[in-house]
Formats: sequence, structure tokens, C-alpha cells
Amino acid sequence: MKESLVQWTLLNNKAYLSKCLHFSFSKKVGQEISTDFGRIDFILENNKGQHLVVELETTLNSSDKLDYCFNQVLNYHNVSFSGDTKYCILFAIETSRDNTAKVQNFGRENNILIRSYSLNLVKKLYSNTVERLSLNVGLALPTPKNYTICFLRWLNKILKPFKDLQKENLTLTEISQAFTGITNFNCYKRLALDLEMITEKGNIYYLTQFGKEYIENLNPNIYQTDNISSIDLTNEQRRLLLKILTNGNWDGKVHKMNIYWFLRFVEITNGNWLPLRYPFDQDKLEIARGLFKVSYSYRTMKEFLNWCCNYCEELGLIERIKSTTDYDSLTLTPLGIEVNNIFSMDLALKKSRMNLSFKYTE
Repeated sequence: MKESLVQWTLLNNKAYLSKCLHFSFSKKVGQEISTDFGRIDFILENNKGQHLVVELETTLNSSDKLDYCFNQVLNYHNVSFSGDTKYCILFAIETSRDNTAKVQNFGRENNILIRSYSLNLVKKLYSNTVERLSLNVGLALPTPKNYTICFLRWLNKILKPFKDLQKENLTLTEISQAFTGITNFNCYKRLALDLEMITEKGNIYYLTQFGKEYIENLNPNIYQTDNISSIDLTNEQRRLLLKILTNGNWDGKVHKMNIYWFLRFVEITNGNWLPLRYPFDQDKLEIARGLFKVSYSYRTMKEFLNWCCNYCEELGLIERIKSTTDYDSLTLTPLGIEVNNIFSMDLALKKSRMNLSFKYTE
């Protein structure tokens, strides 16, 4: 198990990490902090204002790893974030007995705290943590799925024929005339079905009340361009989509679930990384795979995350901080926090209804 995954798991399991460190911390001061003396894995603070600078390692089963670890933590003595700072090596108990003794001796000689954790237990904690943070225990929610739809505004292309033909139901020929093939059309159709704009019976497509409201608020510029999908959503369309998104209807609505899972992704990762290219760091791919319960390749995961990001930007749920590195950063807007809370409350209510016991009525 890679060190970065171990670190993510430990920091998301405060009780276990405190027990391993013998340090009951109140907050994380920082993580992956670059200094002139090396990159610090993380720093914790307790309620007395004491800081603990942690050098995290997996198994220290080679002389090179031991030397690197010892040099790093000695260099950290040059870094102090408070008047009461201690330094610690946190390593896996699966390290060989001889090297464990060397680590213990080094700690005694250099006033370094030596602490350990179980790598095997952390592997189990990782799976449990992903499950816990996904908030779907006991609920049969649709699995996220990657469709080749980059923006919600692409609804314009599949819904405009209803406006042009002044009809509330269209045949397959009428609704698909602007598409290059059936696969392309089916992706747009899935978006329109998931966002409750149309219903389908046989080869006839019916406009819903939501669909009627959407086309009544089409951007006027849509009639002055050959690229219908490039026209932004109007404010009225955004409000309508937010209403649909939070109406509690999840059954088979994959694009709704994609947005829900993406907001959870931003929350769980603190919005610290949105891959801009592929391949990206393997540990980040594994975290995303675990959260979304998919086995996507680097390319597919990068596309999926960026397209979901586009949806959330269009709706005003996130702010994207552009970067010249391999990753952009994301923050939830106040609206995004509110919508995310609505999602969580709605799912919690559904789970409560499902698990409701009627024994007290007997």
C-alpha cells in the first residue's frame, strides 16, 4: 500500500491515528508542507497548542529507506511552527525486527518520538473509510457512469426540436435529426431522461413539464449560432435544473448521481486535486476508484471528473482554481454546500424509511 494512501486513511480516522501517536490532536495544521528542509508529511496540534511534526513511513526494510527517514526527520528540527514542537517517526509495525530496533535507537539518541501503526489494519480501514465517506451504506444507489456529455448546456441540442416544431411529442426521426449517429443521440437522450426533461415510450419522446419550462427559457442566442451546444444556460434554466437535482428522485437518474458523487469527491479530497491530464498519480486514481466504485482507466477517470466538474460549475456549485500544475483545485460555493447537505439529508431520510422498525406498533 502506497504511503500517500496510508496517510489519507490515517488522517480520515482520527481516533486510530491519535492512538498510534499517543497524541490526542484537535486539528491538522498542515499536510504535504514544502520547506527548505524537505517536505513534511503532516503536522498536528492538540488543544494545548502543542505541535507534532510527523514523518510517515510504511515498512522500513532497507538501509536506504532508513537513511532517508533519519535524515528527513533530523532536518525537520530546523522547522518549528510553535514554541512547543515535537518530532515523530510513524512507521508500520510490519517492519523487520532488526530495523525496528534501529529506529527505536535512533529515536532515543536524537529525542525523536517513535510510533507505529499496523499496515494490515490500515488496508482494512481504507475500504471502510471509502464506504463510510460515500454515505450510501444500505442504499441501492445508481453507480456513477461516464457518458460523453461534457456540459449540461448540451440539453439545448436535444430539446430545441420541440421548440422548433412546436410539438410536445416527437418521433425518433424528428428528435434525432441534428445528431450524427445513434450512439451520439443516446448520450444526449440519457442526459435529458436523467434530468427529467423528456419521457420515452417506444420511439416517441414526450416533453415533461420540466422540459416545457426549459425550452421556454432558451437563450435567444441559440437561434444565431450553428453550435447550439455552445450556448450557456440561462439563469432560469439553472434554477430549474437545481430544482430537479434536489427533488429527491434518484431512481435510475445517473447524471444526478454523478453530480452527487462529485460533490462528495470534492468534500472528501478537500478539493485539492482535479486531474488535468493523464496518467496522474496512481494513489489518487485508487482513491477515486474506491469512492465511485468503478475501475476506470486514467483517461476515463480524468474525463469523468472534469465533465462532472463542468456540470457543477454551470450550476454554481463549485469554484475552480486554475493551476499550471497537473491538478486544479476546487472549493464548494455556499450553494454547493447547501445542495450537498440536501443530498445527504435526503439519502439519510430514505435510509431511515427503509430501515424503519414497526415493532413498537405491535
